[in-house]
Amino acid sequence: MAELMLQNRKIEPPYLLQRFGVSVAEFEEITDEDLKAELMDGVMIVHSPATLRHDDLLGFLLFLVRGYAESQQWGKVLGPNAIMQLGERRRFAPDLMFIRRERLRLPLAKQFQGAADWVIEILSEHTRSYDLREKRTIYQEAGIAEIWFIDGEEQRVIADRRRGGGYEETVISTGRVNAEVLPGFWLDAAWLWLDQLPNPLASLEQILKSNQ
Repeated sequence: MAELMLQNRKIEPPYLLQRFGVSVAEFEEITDEDLKAELMDGVMIVHSPATLRHDDLLGFLLFLVRGYAESQQWGKVLGPNAIMQLGERRRFAPDLMFIRRERLRLPLAKQFQGAADWVIEILSEHTRSYDLREKRTIYQEAGIAEIWFIDGEEQRVIADRRRGGGYEETVISTGRVNAEVLPGFWLDAAWLWLDQLPNPLASLEQILKSNQ
């Protein structure tokens, strides 16, 4: 849906709306495949539709990560509407999440229970603060091993990696960005800032070739 109605008023995107006092049952009933929403301790967060740039970049990343992970049989890549349960009242839908093969249960359930091994969020104007503050904190509390934030405005990748009882932050603007939880996968940060993204198949072949 491109717009929401609130008290008979049309709300144009971009928006990030919060509805308080929402139970898990209400969240499950309200949400559907056309509405990107998350639940954070009784607060439902509703996202506006993605911009064309956001969608283009997400499609590029999904192609690379999914193509690599499945070709190497490392695990499953899901997103952007797949739900990850991080607690009784916490339901999140990262732009992309990777789950190692040994943690998968087939057939896939409606939602993944527990923390994914790696999540990627593409920052946008209306989600930047939410992603880098509340969401980042909850992801770390859940113990997600690797968390990436793709920041097109600042042209940087912020990578949080679990180290012992805490997290180590690395900020990369140029050169290779390596995924620790998906051995052998990398991407060139410069690809992400191009107006015209590289050919995804050629990029995937380059990644695969480098591991031969």
